[in-house]
Amino acid sequence: MKFNLPTFLCVSAIALSAFGMNASAQGLKIAVVDMQDALNRYYKTDIEVEKINAMADEKRKNIDERQAAYQQMTTKMADLDKTVRDTTLAEGTRKEAMEQLQALAQERAVKGKEIQDAQRKASAEVMEARSGMEKTLVDEIKAAVNVIVETQGHDLVFDKSFLPKANKAILYTSKNVLDLTEEVVATLNAGAPAAP
Repeated sequence: MKFNLPTFLCVSAIALSAFGMNASAQGLKIAVVDMQDALNRYYKTDIEVEKINAMADEKRKNIDERQAAYQQMTTKMADLDKTVRDTTLAEGTRKEAMEQLQALAQERAVKGKEIQDAQRKASAEVMEARSGMEKTLVDEIKAAVNVIVETQGHDLVFDKSFLPKANKAILYTSKNVLDLTEEVVATLNAGAPAAP
């Protein structure tokens, strides 16, 4: 049986709101946290993003050096091609230029493939590092949420940011629903190093 995602999410939202009415009647404590905002304002996020950017810059620098060598080969090939086509030169000179041109063409083809492989590998490594960083930070935020929730005795906490806007499970949030985002950010940033 196939599920239509928007329909499924709508049904889920209705079920959750019905649960919310029952939960309110039973005295459940419900709160929300804006996980995206907490992630954006967590001091470690900037530190980790800088590390990822430094890694990406280092990989880009290595690839740029390879591309510069590739471009030098291209320029040299153009010069050799001119020599080969220059009929005013001696046959031996033109033949030697042709041999160099063929050898350089093969070397350049290998270099081009190496550059493509290095670009793919660098991109994959940066993406993997970014995913790992995001998972680690989100896990730390969840741990901070758990501590606050257990301390305050909340029964249910919704993330009000990660769901697609059109299919939000939280269709309405009254001012009576406690938003713990500020407290979560304060807890996360309690260990932040002093600003220089």
